[in-house]
Amino acid sequence: MRSRYSAFCTGNIEYLIETLHPAARIADDRAALNKTIAGTHWRGLKVIYSNNNKAQGQVEFCAFYSDKQAQHPEAPIAQLHELSEFELIDNRWRYSHGKHLEPIKMARNDTCFCGSGLKYKKCCG
Repeated sequence: MRSRYSAFCTGNIEYLIETLHPAARIADDRAALNKTIAGTHWRGLKVIYSNNNKAQGQVEFCAFYSDKQAQHPEAPIAQLHELSEFELIDNRWRYSHGKHLEPIKMARNDTCFCGSGLKYKKCCG
């Protein structure tokens, strides 16, 4: 999961397609990923839960992002809160699908999602 988030941050479309479950791939994946990467500034990742056995896994995460087009330091931060399903194929975890969940509530004294090490209230909150 963290590696796919990093691939979104760095624009590594090949890796994102490679780690997508073959049954979940569609013809315009590359175009859709290009559009997402071009318009999104990923701000941080919070892994909430993960569980796996030898063939399947789940990860609940919240990815924080803002719109690159906003061009404003105070641009609102949005969330992608998802429960993702993965399957182990050819010794590699492949993202098969996800269920979108309600945004999480960040407590003022939580460590900020951006990785600064500061409390949320003193950083991005």
